[in-house]
Amino acid sequence: MASGICVFAENYKGKLEPVAAELITAAHLIQETTGEKISAIVVARECDGIAEELNQLGVDEIYAVKTAEDCLLQDDAVSEVVAEMLRRIAPSSVLVPATPTGRSIFSRVGMKLGCGMTADCTELLVGTREDGSYFIKQNKPSYGENVFVTIITREGFAPQMMTVRPGVYGAQEPVADAHATLTYMEDIQMPESKVEVLEVLPAENETDSILGAEVVVVGGRGALEEGNFELLQKFAQKVGAAIGGTRPMVDSEMIPFNHQIGQTGLTIRPKVCISFGVSGAIQHTEGIKDTKLYIAVNTDENAAIFNTTDYGMVADMKDILENFLAE
Repeated sequence: MASGICVFAENYKGKLEPVAAELITAAHLIQETTGEKISAIVVARECDGIAEELNQLGVDEIYAVKTAEDCLLQDDAVSEVVAEMLRRIAPSSVLVPATPTGRSIFSRVGMKLGCGMTADCTELLVGTREDGSYFIKQNKPSYGENVFVTIITREGFAPQMMTVRPGVYGAQEPVADAHATLTYMEDIQMPESKVEVLEVLPAENETDSILGAEVVVVGGRGALEEGNFELLQKFAQKVGAAIGGTRPMVDSEMIPFNHQIGQTGLTIRPKVCISFGVSGAIQHTEGIKDTKLYIAVNTDENAAIFNTTDYGMVADMKDILENFLAE
């Protein structure tokens, strides 16, 4: 019988990716109800350091497969390894980061295991059946961010597999006196991949810069007016902030998609967020609702954004920014 909560430990160059600590937080919240053990799976050339990082985050079990070579982007082969690991571990649920790597590997794994996968969840809740067994309510935006839906894996299909959007859960803090059981699955060999990586170049726009930023400046439709975005950029540079935006900003190519905030973009948790010309539609505010201090500037005194912010200013963003920059 399937049992346990399994987390995919995404890693890069021998280091655990920060999103893994967020998934472990979600796993602990599920564990509070189900009482299941939390395991993590690692596929990497250098597993020892990654396993130690996982141990400090309070997982109960770690399963690892060492690869002979770096397996970056060789998702066809890695998915074969992961599928076999999950067959042996037999968890009831698998939590995967909704990253390009997580999506690519586990869409393949879902097909191999015949269990399917819910993509891009923003909330995981535990439900109870009449017989007392548990299941995961996999909540996510759908229909182009217009509605929230709850997806439940059909009974009899395991594991319940889902990707979780980065930033939705806070990172798990280190646990004192943690001692996870580490198992190397040495008899699982990675098959030859049909993918050959010739060169790796750094991304031009790093999503991590906004996910980890303590101060974020957000532009909405009002920032599209002539000259406003340039002012917004100068303001962000002066206060040391990352720049995010709403969907109109992305559609107009003012910012890249990986800086869009909201249901179909990023969920961020900065200490301070200052928005300019943002109307406040729920599709956007869901991605920033946990900000510690939220300030908004909008010309419409009835704008929905003022229902979410801590402080609001009814004014033209151009006037505010020009005066600030002139100081």
